Amino acid sequence: MKTDRVIKLLEARGITDTKEQDRFLSPDWDRDTHDPFLMKDMSKAVERLKKAIENNEKIVIYSDYDCDGIPGGVVLHDFFRKLNYANFTNYIPHRHNEGYGVHTHAIDKFVKDKVSLMITVDLGITNLEEIRAAQAGGIDVILTDHHLPLRDVSGAQILPRAYAVINTKRDDCNYPEKMLCGCATAWKLAHAFLVKYRDEYKVPAGYEKWWLDMVGISTVADMVPLTGENRVLATYGLKVLRKSKRPGLQKILSNAKIKMNILNESDIGFGIAPRLNAAGRMGDPIEAFNALLDEDEALIYAERLEKHNSDRKKDTLQANQSIDWESLKDKNVIVIGDKSWSPGILGLIASKIVDVTGKTAFVWGVGEESGVAKGSVRAGSDGANVVQLMSSCASTLKHFGGHEQAGGFALNLDILSEFEEKLSANYEIQKDSFVKGQTAKVADFRVTASEANMQLLKEFSIMAPFGIGNPQPILSLNGKCLSVRNFGASGQHLELNIEGLSCIKFNVDASEKDRLINAREWLGYIEKDTYRFGIKFRLI
Repeated sequence: MKTDRVIKLLEARGITDTKEQDRFLSPDWDRDTHDPFLMKDMSKAVERLKKAIENNEKIVIYSDYDCDGIPGGVVLHDFFRKLNYANFTNYIPHRHNEGYGVHTHAIDKFVKDKVSLMITVDLGITNLEEIRAAQAGGIDVILTDHHLPLRDVSGAQILPRAYAVINTKRDDCNYPEKMLCGCATAWKLAHAFLVKYRDEYKVPAGYEKWWLDMVGISTVADMVPLTGENRVLATYGLKVLRKSKRPGLQKILSNAKIKMNILNESDIGFGIAPRLNAAGRMGDPIEAFNALLDEDEALIYAERLEKHNSDRKKDTLQANQSIDWESLKDKNVIVIGDKSWSPGILGLIASKIVDVTGKTAFVWGVGEESGVAKGSVRAGSDGANVVQLMSSCASTLKHFGGHEQAGGFALNLDILSEFEEKLSANYEIQKDSFVKGQTAKVADFRVTASEANMQLLKEFSIMAPFGIGNPQPILSLNGKCLSVRNFGASGQHLELNIEGLSCIKFNVDASEKDRLINAREWLGYIEKDTYRFGIKFRLI
């Protein structure tokens, strides 16, 4: 039901036309999804794929190691299996040993193995030399990616010389939805092939929708805007997820204490995605891939993910507890690290520092290479362009990369002080050019504890799934705090009882705990409490 509050939320999102509001609230598959052949190079890619299958060519699916690339690799794996095609393999680079992107050593191996077609998922658009090497080695590349292409000094895009480049962010691509995630882009390739050849391969109409469970996970986890076609993919992805027969995924949900039949986008963000990403952070990303396959062995890998996720949480908590938060207040930009910090948790620590301080954070640790610090950086609410900052300190860095708000870097430990001094100086020079972020969250509505009830949750549910471009309604809660308790293995989580309403926040440090306990107004989101079958308020 479109209540006054829902209308206000829609208008705040720029949806003021009544018909557009109705379309947003009732996503429709046939009306709101687009023909995959509208993508530049899609026809070319489908024909090359058909030729490879007919000739029994050896195919490699090369996907990224995160919660976008891994599900995308699963989609193409399941696609080939459905075609009864067996001459393919999946390759996922190791997060720490190899790093992001297409690598020449992998290309060399593929050439030796007589691979003749490589399909990338969620990467490759900036790997000009590596794609050139693959093509020169006799490997045609169908590149599927959603990241921004490089540009030359004139502003023209520089695309890899692949056989086909499927990326909606190409300037010459007229596909209506520009913000698909990497997995969805790969899914579009599979969908396009079936549109043309499903009868030949005896694949029932609409069968590709069963792979939307992977698309739904990635669309939410990769934080693309949940508007337009993405809203439809996320909505239908959640429907398929609730019916998934993948044994490993069922085990992941069970371990996360998520009820499969009522899971929502929050369960992906807080339950599924961290476990899939934990494989790359703490182990090998191929374990997450194997956990998502429709095979009994997936149960073994699902248990490994649970252990990796537990280790990740424990290491991150220990690192956060070791930080002298008071010492960070006087810094314009934060550089912090420890030799004991695993490279797999550095991005999580950086994000926590940004949440607490609002400042841009460079966090380093030491991996397998002695004497070298590896790091992750996250931009704060100051709006810093972290790639621009790292570029200004390039003389002190072994290598770096990323985009405006996040990235990675490496440098020799013996010049950390020099790097910090140069970074601080360049920050001062550049700070006036930064595009400032929002420093404070503003409530959409004020409520009392009694008003934050199931009826209100149902009222807002018509707006789901929530995410980037369609955020959960922020509520300002007024009332009296009746009790406080810590919970979690190390007491790291906090629950406030505000006049009978359970208000929780995860991974709370001492200073944040004091702030929340002494507050008279709390900001947060209303959610269903699946443990106690009621309502909970997630504090922000």
